[in-house]
Amino acid sequence: MGLPWGCGHPNLTGHARGLLISLVTLLLLRLGSAQLRVVGPGHPVTATVGQDVVLPCHLSPQRDARTLDVRWIRDEFSETVHHYRNGEDLYGEQMGAYAGRTELARDGLSAGSLDLRITGLRPSDDGQYVCTVKNVDAYDEAIVELELSATGTDPHLSLGGYEAGGVRVLCRSAGWYPLPQLLWRDARGQHLPSVSETHSQDQEGLFEIEGAVIVTGSVEGPLSCVVRSSRLQQERKFSLHIAAPFFHNAQPWMVALALVLVLLSVSIGLGVYLFLKKAAQSRELAAKKDAKLVEQAAEIEEKAVILEKHAAELAWRRCLLPQNTVKVTLDPDTAHRGLVLSEAFSSVRWESEWQQVPDTPERFDCRCCVLGHEEFREGRHWWEVEVEGEGVEYSCWAVGVARASVKRKGLLNMSPEGGIWAVQYDEGQLMSLTSPRTPLSLSPVPTRIWVCLDCTQQQVSFINADNWVEIFTFTAASFNGESIRPWFLLWTQGIQLCLRDSTPQTLFLALGGSCSSPATPASPLLGPAGAAQE
Repeated sequence: MGLPWGCGHPNLTGHARGLLISLVTLLLLRLGSAQLRVVGPGHPVTATVGQDVVLPCHLSPQRDARTLDVRWIRDEFSETVHHYRNGEDLYGEQMGAYAGRTELARDGLSAGSLDLRITGLRPSDDGQYVCTVKNVDAYDEAIVELELSATGTDPHLSLGGYEAGGVRVLCRSAGWYPLPQLLWRDARGQHLPSVSETHSQDQEGLFEIEGAVIVTGSVEGPLSCVVRSSRLQQERKFSLHIAAPFFHNAQPWMVALALVLVLLSVSIGLGVYLFLKKAAQSRELAAKKDAKLVEQAAEIEEKAVILEKHAAELAWRRCLLPQNTVKVTLDPDTAHRGLVLSEAFSSVRWESEWQQVPDTPERFDCRCCVLGHEEFREGRHWWEVEVEGEGVEYSCWAVGVARASVKRKGLLNMSPEGGIWAVQYDEGQLMSLTSPRTPLSLSPVPTRIWVCLDCTQQQVSFINADNWVEIFTFTAASFNGESIRPWFLLWTQGIQLCLRDSTPQTLFLALGGSCSSPATPASPLLGPAGAAQE
């Protein structure tokens, strides 16, 4: 006979209660550690030019997004369409084309909805959008495809005169998006080949299309011009019946007679004038064509630069994921004698008195450099470096990465050619260590930097950890299959470079913490030295 609830063996009841508490604790821990996940609609969003549209995007699982950083960007241009952070809409970075036309659905933020409303749609709004969300230790994004369309006017047919033994018929229609198809059909529905077809766009980006066909006496019944939108699966049609007498007038002997009469009516002087005018027009047309080719080449080059910049940005944004963080420590065997490392090898400072340490092949002997212990050959990795101390604006330091085989003795070639990819600050000027150097205009100068190493894409990026602004990116870095190590340079007393523990669990604390000052270690390798000077 069963026992009532709460009765029975006391050990068995305690065991069940303990198991229940463990399961609840595991569930709470799992929910607390959930990362951000952004979900899009999974299919293109369709809309009509001139109307409004809502681009859907939400968090999964559902959570309050009112305190998060939400940014919608154009995937093609990598520019901001709308930016929301901590309850405020930020318009300083918004593309001019979207000014006054975007709105984040505030009533759904508490439920994790990130929907963006765009009003007065234009053809230029067509394309991909990226919904990005981040907080202090997580980031994710989703792509939303917007497909716009517009149905144009009914085709307009007109006669262009006799040509090639038949009648030239023109068809024109305007107000389409995207570019439609223009088809000719006879009375039986058979397609007729066009002899010409042109199209153009107006100031709003809508297409006008025009086509021509030669109709001979063999074409029976009405002639139809069909303009079709492949995106809308809609078409507009207009038919025209050409009477038989039109074709009788197109006999070859009549065309020849008309040509002779025209030639006889034109004087020699007029002929010379027309010749000269045509020559001038040809020269002008050639000049315009050359200018157009130059303009197109410049546009292609500009688009290539934009695409390259966009690809680089996508690479470092994918790199800055919590699972790619690494804990970097300094390698004392490589440290210059003027550098003092903390006991935990997590920070470094410069001292005018050199350390009494062995001059091994691994140690830098000219530049005040030190390498990280860690070596990377594949995958994506990132770590955080912070500059601390008084008089940072007058300091000299550099952070980046270097080949494991980088030169240790004598003067270094601090550039990609020398196996170093880094940014340097030198008394008020931030620059990338390219060859030649590239000055960087950032205000204020960042003191917390994320170093992003993408071994797969052969790319090194430097990001301002305070505002997620890209400082500089080295693309197509020549690692030559070698291992890559963190690299640091310091040449100012009173300043120290600190390696932050930027794991997802401690990143928030590190952002508000302070760097422990490198202590004078007991080891003779790290201890203070005598009075030797560099």
